[in-house]
Amino acid sequence: MSYRLEPAFAVASGLSRKLVLAGNDLENQWFFSDGAFTETGIIEHQPNTWLYENFVVLDDEGIIAYFCATWSRPLDIIAGFRFILFEKDKTIILGKAFFEYLDYLFVKRGCNAFNWIVAEKNEHAYRLYEKFTKNYMGHKIGKRHFGQKSYSGIVSDIYLYEITKDEYFEWKKENKRKK
Repeated sequence: MSYRLEPAFAVASGLSRKLVLAGNDLENQWFFSDGAFTETGIIEHQPNTWLYENFVVLDDEGIIAYFCATWSRPLDIIAGFRFILFEKDKTIILGKAFFEYLDYLFVKRGCNAFNWIVAEKNEHAYRLYEKFTKNYMGHKIGKRHFGQKSYSGIVSDIYLYEITKDEYFEWKKENKRKK
């Protein structure tokens, strides 16, 4: 199970194609809640910079997943994050890559907090984030009513989650002790 985590702009055209195809799948309606089926402008013109951290997870067969984060500077927090898994049978690789991505953000880039939201009606993702925060790190901050609309027109409440720098490093310390 070999994989690489690379900046998204390195595979921009292939990623744009994957995003367009994924946009036709109703399962991804919450990822594309802004109604757009492509991230070409962001991927090609605003690669990993002061404001963005866009990465892909690759294996020998191609793009497995896409991570898209927006910095809130000068606070050094990730104010928005979303990801899409293209290869549903490669969730183990996605998990490993996500922890590597968090390490990059907190250790190498000096992130103070990592925030993300999930639509309550995006039931699979909601359950996944609840499980993640219970078993690893992070916490639920709160709920906003009528916070997101899917591209199919469904309106949902949203939950906001956060991982602080302290939580991340405490988890890393605990994880090393268990090994």
